[in-house]
Amino acid sequence: MKRILIGTVALVMTLPAFGDDGDKTTTSKPYVDTQIETTQVKIPAAGAQGVGEGTSVITYTNTAGGGVIGERGLYTGGSYSAGDADKLITASALNNTFTNLPTTDTTKLECANQSGGCTLWTIIDQTAYGVSGNGTTTIDLASIMGMSMGNDYGYASNNGGRFSHAIEYGLTQNGTWVVDYGNGKRIRGKSQCSTQVGDNNNRTWTNPTISSTLPDASGTYCYCQLDGYTTNGDNWGNMTALSAPWVFNQDFGLFGDAFYCATQCASACVNDLWSDGANFLPFRAAVFNSVQ
Repeated sequence: MKRILIGTVALVMTLPAFGDDGDKTTTSKPYVDTQIETTQVKIPAAGAQGVGEGTSVITYTNTAGGGVIGERGLYTGGSYSAGDADKLITASALNNTFTNLPTTDTTKLECANQSGGCTLWTIIDQTAYGVSGNGTTTIDLASIMGMSMGNDYGYASNNGGRFSHAIEYGLTQNGTWVVDYGNGKRIRGKSQCSTQVGDNNNRTWTNPTISSTLPDASGTYCYCQLDGYTTNGDNWGNMTALSAPWVFNQDFGLFGDAFYCATQCASACVNDLWSDGANFLPFRAAVFNSVQ
């Protein structure tokens, strides 16, 4: 009995052990090493020594479909090309951009006797940042065009009428206008009627409604927008482009409906920019100062 018992114990100890999951594959070191080579290298801890800042970041492109990842490059400043359009900008590159904006010394007009209806104007020095629509520093139209009465103008109403010298100034689009200040100095712009409520501060334009866009082109609220200028007598299509918002002129709902506004809005824009009357110069100053 004693021999049989010892033999049985020895037999049990030498039998291989198998899991309950049915996986009977015997692994080896070469097999394990081969499989490890197909896996991703472990991502190091943040701030680890010897790890560079990298040139791209991992992005999730299809989380719902199983966590598919992508890659996006980093823009760290320096020369910019079309290939940098989709890169993520670093804080240092962004900081350098905003601390090195182009500047120019310019002036603006400010009412000196607001209580008297703005019959006296003060020219105030200012520093302008950024560029205008023609790629140069901000244009000081008040100094270029002056604040005297214009020589002539032409406009095309928003409902299709052509008035004054519209054809001579090349106005073929509805709601466009040109003001001629003489000696080749001209500005061009557009008019639009909208349902967006505006305020002209009782025609002082000290803080008028200004909007980069208008929600519609049918209403009684008349807005005017500069979009070009010249100093050599160019007509509509050849003037230097400007970037400026819509400046509120007046509400024609006080006199009529949206159709009346479409008839009169371009006329109001051009007349208020042409005249040098005390009730009109504040509008010219507001429009000139709106140039971005």
